Amino acid sequence: MVIPTMVKVNLDIETELHKAIRKEAIDKGVSMKAYLIELIKKGMGIQEGGSREEGKIEE
Repeated sequence: MVIPTMVKVNLDIETELHKAIRKEAIDKGVSMKAYLIELIKKGMGIQEGGSREEGKIEE
Protein backbone atom coordinates (compact mmCIF):
# COMPACT_ATOMS: atom_id res chain seq x y z
CA MET A 1 0.00 0.00 0.00
CA VAL A 2 1.39 3.39 -1.02
CA ILE A 3 0.77 6.25 1.39
CA PRO A 4 0.74 9.61 -0.43
CA THR A 5 3.01 12.36 0.81
CA MET A 6 1.06 15.30 2.17
CA VAL A 7 1.98 18.99 2.29
CA LYS A 8 0.42 21.68 4.43
CA VAL A 9 -1.38 24.52 2.64
CA ASN A 10 -2.59 27.74 4.24
CA LEU A 11 -5.43 29.62 2.61
CA ASP A 12 -6.96 32.93 3.62
CA ILE A 13 -10.69 32.97 2.82
CA GLU A 14 -13.63 35.12 3.79
CA THR A 15 -15.47 34.18 6.96
CA GLU A 16 -18.72 33.46 5.13
CA LEU A 17 -16.99 31.09 2.71
CA HIS A 18 -15.36 29.30 5.65
CA LYS A 19 -18.74 28.90 7.34
CA ALA A 20 -20.32 27.56 4.15
CA ILE A 21 -17.51 25.02 3.64
CA ARG A 22 -17.68 23.98 7.29
CA LYS A 23 -21.46 23.50 7.10
CA GLU A 24 -21.22 21.39 3.94
CA ALA A 25 -18.50 19.23 5.50
CA ILE A 26 -20.59 18.70 8.64
CA ASP A 27 -23.66 17.86 6.54
CA LYS A 28 -21.60 15.26 4.63
CA GLY A 29 -20.16 13.88 7.88
CA VAL A 30 -16.54 14.51 6.89
CA SER A 31 -13.76 16.79 8.04
CA MET A 32 -13.20 20.15 6.36
CA LYS A 33 -9.85 18.82 5.15
CA ALA A 34 -11.46 15.79 3.50
CA TYR A 35 -14.22 17.94 1.98
CA LEU A 36 -11.78 20.51 0.55
CA ILE A 37 -9.57 17.78 -0.93
CA GLU A 38 -12.67 16.26 -2.56
CA LEU A 39 -13.69 19.64 -4.03
CA ILE A 40 -10.19 20.34 -5.34
CA LYS A 41 -9.90 16.89 -6.94
CA LYS A 42 -13.31 17.25 -8.59
CA GLY A 43 -12.46 20.74 -9.83
CA MET A 44 -9.18 19.54 -11.31
CA GLY A 45 -10.72 16.41 -12.83
CA ILE A 46 -8.56 14.08 -10.77
CA GLN A 47 -9.90 10.56 -10.35
CA GLU A 48 -9.51 8.31 -7.32
CA GLY A 49 -5.91 7.15 -7.22
CA GLY A 50 -4.52 10.44 -8.51
CA SER A 51 -4.86 10.07 -12.27
CA ARG A 52 -6.27 13.00 -14.21
CA GLU A 53 -9.30 12.56 -16.46
CA GLU A 54 -8.82 13.33 -20.14
CA GLY A 55 -10.46 16.41 -21.55
CA LYS A 56 -10.77 20.00 -20.47
CA ILE A 57 -11.88 21.27 -17.10
CA GLU A 58 -15.32 22.84 -17.09
CA GLU A 59 -15.30 26.50 -16.16
